[in-house]
Amino acid sequence: MSNSLSRSLPVLGNARRTSNEDHHGVVRHRSRSVSRLQRTSLAGPLPTKLGFSDEREKLAQDEGNEAQKLGSFSGVFVPTTLNVLSILMFLRFGFLLGQSGVLGMMAMLIISYAIDLITAMSISAIATNGTVRGGGAYYLISRSLGTEFGGSIGIVFYLGCVLNTGMNAVGLVDCFKQNFGVVSGSKSHFLYEGFWWEYLWASIILLLCTAICLAGSSVFSRASNGLLIVLLVSTFSIPLSACIRQPFRNERLGIEFTGFSSVSFFDNLYPRLTKGAAGSQIKRRENFQDLFGILFPATSGIFAGTSMSGDLKNPSRSIPKGTLYGLALTFSTYTIVILTLAASVTRESLYRDVNIIQDTNMSGFLIVLGEFSTSFFSSLMGIIGAAKVLQAISRDALLPGLSIFAKGTKKNDDPITSILITLAIAQITIFFDINQIASFVSMAYLMTFLVTNLACFLLKIGSAPNFRPSFHYFNSTTAFVGTIISGASMFFTDGVYATGCVCVLVTLFLLIHYMAPPKTWGDVSQSLIYHQVRKYLLRLRPEHVKFWRPQILLFVNNFESQYKMIHFCNSLKKGALFVLGRVLVTDDFATAVPVVRKEQTAWNKFIEFSKVKAFINITAAPNIEWGVRNVVLSSGLGGMRPNVVVIDQFRKDNSDASLDPGLPLVRPTRRTSSNLSDGEGDPLRKTRTDSFERDPPMNVQSYLTVLEDLLFQLRMNVAVARGFENIELPGTNDESPAKFIDLWPIQMSGEISSDGGRKCTNYLTTNFDTYTLILQLGCILNTVPSWKRSCRLRVAVFVEYETDVEEERRRVMTLLEKLRICAEVLVFWLASGDLQTYRIIVNGDRNNVDKVVLDAVEQVLEEEDWWNELGRYRTTSRSSRSQRQTPTGSGSTTPREGGRRRAGLEGLKRVIESSRRRSIGPGVSLGMQTHRLLDSMVEYNSDGNESSSEESDIDSYLSENENENEPEGNDPMTASDVPTINQPEETTEGTTAAATTATPSPRVMFMKKGRVASSAKFSSAPIPTTKVVSEEGTGPSIMFADSSPPRRGSATAAGLESIYNRNSGTASQPAVTSAEGDTENQPRASGYPSQAAVPLSFNDLPGRAQHLILNELIKSQSKDTAVVFTTLPTPVEGVSHDKASCEAYVNDLEVLCDGLPPCLLVHSNSVTVTMNL
Repeated sequence: MSNSLSRSLPVLGNARRTSNEDHHGVVRHRSRSVSRLQRTSLAGPLPTKLGFSDEREKLAQDEGNEAQKLGSFSGVFVPTTLNVLSILMFLRFGFLLGQSGVLGMMAMLIISYAIDLITAMSISAIATNGTVRGGGAYYLISRSLGTEFGGSIGIVFYLGCVLNTGMNAVGLVDCFKQNFGVVSGSKSHFLYEGFWWEYLWASIILLLCTAICLAGSSVFSRASNGLLIVLLVSTFSIPLSACIRQPFRNERLGIEFTGFSSVSFFDNLYPRLTKGAAGSQIKRRENFQDLFGILFPATSGIFAGTSMSGDLKNPSRSIPKGTLYGLALTFSTYTIVILTLAASVTRESLYRDVNIIQDTNMSGFLIVLGEFSTSFFSSLMGIIGAAKVLQAISRDALLPGLSIFAKGTKKNDDPITSILITLAIAQITIFFDINQIASFVSMAYLMTFLVTNLACFLLKIGSAPNFRPSFHYFNSTTAFVGTIISGASMFFTDGVYATGCVCVLVTLFLLIHYMAPPKTWGDVSQSLIYHQVRKYLLRLRPEHVKFWRPQILLFVNNFESQYKMIHFCNSLKKGALFVLGRVLVTDDFATAVPVVRKEQTAWNKFIEFSKVKAFINITAAPNIEWGVRNVVLSSGLGGMRPNVVVIDQFRKDNSDASLDPGLPLVRPTRRTSSNLSDGEGDPLRKTRTDSFERDPPMNVQSYLTVLEDLLFQLRMNVAVARGFENIELPGTNDESPAKFIDLWPIQMSGEISSDGGRKCTNYLTTNFDTYTLILQLGCILNTVPSWKRSCRLRVAVFVEYETDVEEERRRVMTLLEKLRICAEVLVFWLASGDLQTYRIIVNGDRNNVDKVVLDAVEQVLEEEDWWNELGRYRTTSRSSRSQRQTPTGSGSTTPREGGRRRAGLEGLKRVIESSRRRSIGPGVSLGMQTHRLLDSMVEYNSDGNESSSEESDIDSYLSENENENEPEGNDPMTASDVPTINQPEETTEGTTAAATTATPSPRVMFMKKGRVASSAKFSSAPIPTTKVVSEEGTGPSIMFADSSPPRRGSATAAGLESIYNRNSGTASQPAVTSAEGDTENQPRASGYPSQAAVPLSFNDLPGRAQHLILNELIKSQSKDTAVVFTTLPTPVEGVSHDKASCEAYVNDLEVLCDGLPPCLLVHSNSVTVTMNL
């Protein structure tokens, strides 16, 4: 190593000359540039005299600054050597050697230098990976680990340097006092002693160091070179004294100098720990923990050269070379001093004299000069190095109030204000106990070592392609070992101070995290996150139902109008994936690319400032349909893909499918969006795509095509959001009346007939997946703290008759209990008489009905053929009853009239049923998902006479031309064709009056059906009981139990039953007619239609009529509701091909949701709940 060092010293010595030659080359190059500038200016307009002078002044200034830059020797090697060769070598090495012996002290020295060497290797690796600017260790760490780590460790390192400055100033005063003090001086007695005198001498030393620092880097360099020569002469006088000085004994001091002696060396070889030795600061016996705490600060000054990075010509080259050579020289020097001292002084002398090196040296004055040089330079380095770090931190604006320290001189960028504040803080540290200061300094340096090694380790394991340092003598193992050893050394040395230092670091970390503005440096955490995310995404398997959570893809237009919907979905995602999908419609992809990039920037800024945890996926497509398909198929990665797609309602007045740049920036009302308040600093306004034209509006057929694709082709769980621009998000309005999250998991059932030859039956299916998904989403939203504080969860269901209420309540509560969902259960019955729309549509009761409601029903249903036929039937029935009334108020119905009545009702039933049922095959209703049904779920009746032939009589249609081939006799019935029915009527006395006459009953006729686009109907039937599978398997673990479906009754001699056939035990039959034709009145369910009415039920009605009734029901219970979750009526597959059918479907949804709070209409295509552990 010495040969290597001797060979390298000339190189270091010639570094300045080489750099000067490089400098002259730069000057010549710039001179040629000025000449070219002059020649070029002759061909064009002459520059002004001022401009040309400014150019020359700038070039001259750059040349001057370059000339004053430092090389590897003066800028790194000299500061590192001076800072590592500590005053502790002169004051404490005798004490350490006496306690630990040669073996113990060399072991501690090797450990200390192992930490230094590994850290120096990490410094060299980071420094040679790019351009290093001013700030030293802070700059290296902050650009590697990021703002928080860099800023916090930079401040800790700054405080450590300042305290080290004060400690060295006090140590230098103590040295002078021991030699020249009036009381305790050994050489002379002219230096006054006492607390304030010592404070004055320390202040003078600090002022002298400050003056040198203010003079500039060149003066600092020359002073450093002189101090290094003095220190090396003083240090190497120690082994020289052992060689040339004769042995002696000093009884007054209690020391014995033997010269080089093997006896003395072997006597000092092994550790011998004692109590009360000279130089001891504790009352107990010494241990290696205390000894290491004293020795390590003598080796920890390796950042001295790094702190000068701003004054170096080539920091990336100088820092590794100067630091490593400095470590090599100081380690060799320390080893020579330890071995020389052990071989020339007895053990007892080491115990008795703390100043043994000076007392045994051939010239005590040389030792004093050595102590002065190392202490003075450490104070000098502490001021200039700390000031440079503070200047770099201030320029990065990590904490408020530091901007004043960012300024530097115009000539050399010297940190004047930072130097002055450092001097002021150092003056304060002089008052503290020097031992406490030394402990904190050690912790600050070790913490800096730890973080530096950690940065290098993370950069290496992050495998970033751009981490290619030119220094190759390191790896991730060395950096990791350095991190562990540095941390262990902190707590081994002093656990209390180590804990305090960590607490200070964490506090600064948090302050900078929340107060510092975003930086564009990039940090190693991003590389590590990328590496880990990629690894675990590869291991992520497709989602299991046990761990299901809503991974939402929300299609958005612009963040101004959909701000609340975005935040609502952000609350709904339950820590899962959230993607904002955006489709730009364009025929020219080349011109769309810049727009896509601008929108990407705008949406990313919106996500960042609105604190939404989402990704943005933008695509350009020739039409909205293909754009949505692309976004759905491309969103997510690996096993992390959206499973719920949320689309906005179709807006007839504003169906723009793109971000409208012309809209003013509307401010949201959320308090958390205060950072988006009006002002010139708005980041969103700057990224608006002002050159983007509006996309063509989405038509209703495109909207239905998108919905069909999601439901039937892509088979996604779909939610349609309506009215969310008016939602009151929690915390936006403390006086908001919204108190509930209402779940309306309405059953949507379809009838499936199975033709097995002569045997056929019908089965009523249920939408269990949609039912439970609504419950799941509501429960998830209620777990969000802000929603949980402000809203309660309610589950609202309905049945038609009162007798089913308690049974329905029991079954719903059982289902909620099995799903572990806490909610209030509300059960309503439609036939209670409180719903005016139900009374008008089902019962035909127009008495005591609000005219506004009556007009609304007529307006919504006026184009429905079944409604018009029903109205004419009811009108004719009332007219017929009036004609059949007898004077006595009683009457009878002949069997022939009863048969005509039943035939007429049967024909009307066909009209109503045909307007709501569609078939695409034998017995399968459109839109119902039968893939989950088992064969065992379809039962066969033994009665061969009962068939579903009436279903085959109902034609399927999707357009206006589908009945073109019907015979002319199949025209809709006119008023004269409406069947009149012999029907009893109540008189004023309450008795039943019978009609005496009847009009002939016409044949059952085909009628033109109303256009219906929804594939399935709502059902008011009670939900089946919940069944939990007893054995684990691949299928669902919870479902509705397989129960016998209600059978379709036929018209009997007793009268025509409702299409909604009630099971015995849940409700009594409305009436039973005896064989003689007399009517036997039986107990009936509450609200069941009287004989005077057409025997309809809610389940018999087409979709639009059902929507009217449900709209009134939900609206009556939603006064204090924040948001409503309910079932989405799915469209008929293929309905998007017909515009009128699309408009009918959209109008049906408008009828259902009109006037309601914000609604999320949900349809599920997958299982989302489980009972398995």
